[in-house]
Amino acid sequence: SRTQRFKFILESKGDKVREATGIRPSLHPITINAISEALKRNLRVCDGVEPIEVATATGSLVTEFLTKRRETSDKDGMEFNTQEEQTIAGRILGVVLRFDDLETTLHERASSVSWVKKYNEWESFGVLCDDSEANTRIKEDPLFVMNRAECLLALFIDTIEAPKLSEIGETVAGGSNIDFIDSDRLEVLLGSQNN
Repeated sequence: SRTQRFKFILESKGDKVREATGIRPSLHPITINAISEALKRNLRVCDGVEPIEVATATGSLVTEFLTKRRETSDKDGMEFNTQEEQTIAGRILGVVLRFDDLETTLHERASSVSWVKKYNEWESFGVLCDDSEANTRIKEDPLFVMNRAECLLALFIDTIEAPKLSEIGETVAGGSNIDFIDSDRLEVLLGSQNN
């Protein structure tokens, strides 16, 4: 009967095609969302705030996001394994503890490319020509903060995670691929376009 078919559909868990192919869920969306939230909460080392305090607050944020993911993955069948959760947590913590350095690099790389200035594409990188007003935009503009979080994660993977893993001959769950950002921005971030 029709009711039984709907009941079966509602009770079915997960993506059967993904499950059959063995393709794991991407680690990037939850990581980017958590970094965005850390930016909104202004979790950073500064005067009067010690790195351990930022690390503890970031750990709580990671736990919050992974707990929500576990609850929803029950329904969609896309639960992360321990290694994937460790990679997510490490990336979030790594980016947050390096916000200042990564943001400086991000602004420098975006500033070094003529088309960013010419076409006023600052916001697609989550930066402003004069980044002193960025905190206000982070709190008010979800797309701006998401772009910034994506770019910061890409820089972290490219400049910190991948080189260190290569040096010690290790890998992380899901690999160190930067496949979550468009090619134009990626060229700027990786420094392969400096005109």
